[in-house]
Amino acid sequence: MIGFWNSISLIPISLSFLFLFQDLFAAPTRHLCHPEQRDAILEIKNEFKIQNPCIDGLPKTVSWVYNSDCCSWDSIRCDANFRDVIMLNLSDSCLHGQLNSKISIFRLQNLRFLTTLDLSNNDFIGKIPSSLGNFYMLTTLDLSRNHFSGEIPSSLGNLSKLATLELSSNHFGGEIPASLGNLSKLTTLHLSHNNFTGRIPSSLGNLLNLTNLSLCANNFIGEIPSSFGIFFSHLTSLSLCENNFGGEIPTSLGSLSHLTVLDLSQKNFVGEIPFSFGSLKTLTSLSVENNKLSGNFPLMLLNLRKLTELSLYGNKYVGKLPLNISLLSNLEFFYVSGNAFTGTTPSSLFSIPSLAYVDLSNNQLNGTLELGNISLSPKIEDLRLGNNNFMGSIPRSISKLSNLERLDLSHLNTQGCSVDLSIFSHLKSLKRLYLSHLNTTTTLDLNANLPFLKSLDTLDISGNLVSSENTSLVSDPPLLSEL
Repeated sequence: MIGFWNSISLIPISLSFLFLFQDLFAAPTRHLCHPEQRDAILEIKNEFKIQNPCIDGLPKTVSWVYNSDCCSWDSIRCDANFRDVIMLNLSDSCLHGQLNSKISIFRLQNLRFLTTLDLSNNDFIGKIPSSLGNFYMLTTLDLSRNHFSGEIPSSLGNLSKLATLELSSNHFGGEIPASLGNLSKLTTLHLSHNNFTGRIPSSLGNLLNLTNLSLCANNFIGEIPSSFGIFFSHLTSLSLCENNFGGEIPTSLGSLSHLTVLDLSQKNFVGEIPFSFGSLKTLTSLSVENNKLSGNFPLMLLNLRKLTELSLYGNKYVGKLPLNISLLSNLEFFYVSGNAFTGTTPSSLFSIPSLAYVDLSNNQLNGTLELGNISLSPKIEDLRLGNNNFMGSIPRSISKLSNLERLDLSHLNTQGCSVDLSIFSHLKSLKRLYLSHLNTTTTLDLNANLPFLKSLDTLDISGNLVSSENTSLVSDPPLLSEL
């Protein structure tokens, strides 16, 4: 009897081990998303309309079905252990509607573990709800490329864990709230293409971890705080373009030793580029176009050997372009149009193998048009030399630029020399050709040359003598849309 009762007592123990064993294998299928979080997300789906047709995006909410695990839905990510929803990515979802405090995502706190909220590139309207400031776990908030209006709610300054704040391309107004200076962990702040006004708040100086700051295309006034070069020592990208800043460019910006992109274009800066910019050895892109900068070409920029883009156009620069411009051996984009540069074209420019876009137009460059050994720059796609004081014939070496898509030689004074359009017949990729006012006695024969330019879209030969025995041939190139 004792043995019998002992065997009976072992049965519950054995069964408990069996159930435990089953639980271990069943765990991945039993831990679904929490019902209250699922319901909150479904309320979001019912709150907004999906634009039809959805051309530029994908309606991600199609997979959101009540009787399924929300952790498996498109645009949703859950914590692997506790199955809390931690990411909601509804970018490019063709959603239309207004965010307000009644919507479940803001009214309920069931998504309190959310770390990423991305609603970018939709058609959301109205104000940003101040209740967004209650999502204390957020590290990424992206509301860019919508139609939000009003001011930035100061409550966003409560998001102490936030690393990325994207609010660009909306219809915001007013000043930047000083509370954003509380976001001490912020590394990326994008507020470009809105209607922000006033001065840049000094509280932004508290954002010591910023690596990427974009304030372009707003209505900020005043001068750029000199403190930018002191506090933002980790910045790799700084874009302040298209505002109403004035004065001189702060010398302190030359202290941003990690900077790779600097955009100061389309403002009212005066004076010269600070000599300190020669220390920005990691810089790959510098844009200061459409300001009122003056003086000679800033030679300290030749120290920036990593530059791939240099844009100085639309200023008041004078003097000659440096003969040793080829020191910028990684240059791809070189834009200096709309200044008053004189002298000849530095032939070394066309020895840079990476060069792809060159704009020297609308200056006072003169002498014979010399392109040096242009065959060393086989990547050139865009070459603009028009509206200068060049003289002489069109360099036949241009025919070697097999990747050329745009060529501007307008107002080249050929001094009555003949112009042979056949030199362009090898440029099979050429789409835009500008040859106006060449001061030539040659009659340009369209019949003989146009049929070779199969990719041509735009042709400007105004101010010249032109002939065509059969005007229907003018439309032979199938893509020609402007003559």
